[in-house]
Amino acid sequence: MAKTKKIALLLAAKFHEEETTGPRDYFLTRGVEVDLLGPEKAPLLGKNNKFSLVPDKSIGEVNAKEYDGLIIPGGGAPEVLRINDAVLDFVRAFWATGRPVGTICHGPQVLISAGTLDKVTLTCYAGIRDDVKNAGAIYVDKAVCVDGQLISSRQPGDLPEFNKMFEKALFTGFVPDDEKDLKPLQALELAINRENGAREFYENAALIMKSAALVNKFRYLATIEAGHYEQLAELYIKLSGGTQPADNLRLTEIGKNLLTDSMTSAEAVDLSIQAEQKAYDFYRHAALKSVKPEVKEMFEFLAAEELEHKRLLLLDKASMQGGQGHFQWATHFDIPPGMDDLW
Repeated sequence: MAKTKKIALLLAAKFHEEETTGPRDYFLTRGVEVDLLGPEKAPLLGKNNKFSLVPDKSIGEVNAKEYDGLIIPGGGAPEVLRINDAVLDFVRAFWATGRPVGTICHGPQVLISAGTLDKVTLTCYAGIRDDVKNAGAIYVDKAVCVDGQLISSRQPGDLPEFNKMFEKALFTGFVPDDEKDLKPLQALELAINRENGAREFYENAALIMKSAALVNKFRYLATIEAGHYEQLAELYIKLSGGTQPADNLRLTEIGKNLLTDSMTSAEAVDLSIQAEQKAYDFYRHAALKSVKPEVKEMFEFLAAEELEHKRLLLLDKASMQGGQGHFQWATHFDIPPGMDDLW
């Protein structure tokens, strides 16, 4: 029997009533467990003084890993939440899981203070668009925007689209139709070959790039992808009873056949960003379908790493376009937590 999904909604005084109860009621009707989280378990009056809500739990009582999704509604609550260290620690910990995060209206203010928006594309209330841009984000004006794990909307009128998109992220992810129903070993074999293709691409791209910083970045990513390949191959061998995965697939969107000596740094980075996003979507979907907790944890770890890779590459893209891009190391461990017992 599938585990019931569980999401958290962050709220504080002056929360936006509709942006809180809309998603809450939508997901409750779909069998999702919803916790209202606040700095304390005390009554909170909404922005428009329509009614009060009492958080189900205080932020100090919960662990980010308990939840499958996180939603941050708008109103005046984000101004309160963003100056609470415990709230920011929770948000950072949840962000690092790679699981879906939803923001509405002023919600991104919390992510700004948590320091998670650099090079992330999102939408929000127009009045804080300069704030998200100053935090390093890319602002777009649309009803709902999806960038990796972040699903964002501008205002209460966008809630129908926001709820549907967040539901998709929570239950199925965004993989292509032809990858949704792959059997476990087929999905593993595809992932293995993609990781191998990514490793080859980064190794070979490092040989033709002229930028020393980009060469170092690609070499670093090649090393990480090689580690992913080994982890997945070992899991495949274990689950298949000793059979080696077939080496007959290639990640076509980043395969070595696309590399030429004339490829520019910008082309290489754009290709890599697209592939890392697709890898994230694939691993998120694989995690959602996984039955064994240790396998689910591994796929969630890999999904989070692919998002980190995408953001590292976006720093290079920003630098090429005259921004303040710079190299930074990935923030996740090279070995997934809890993996020792898997093998």
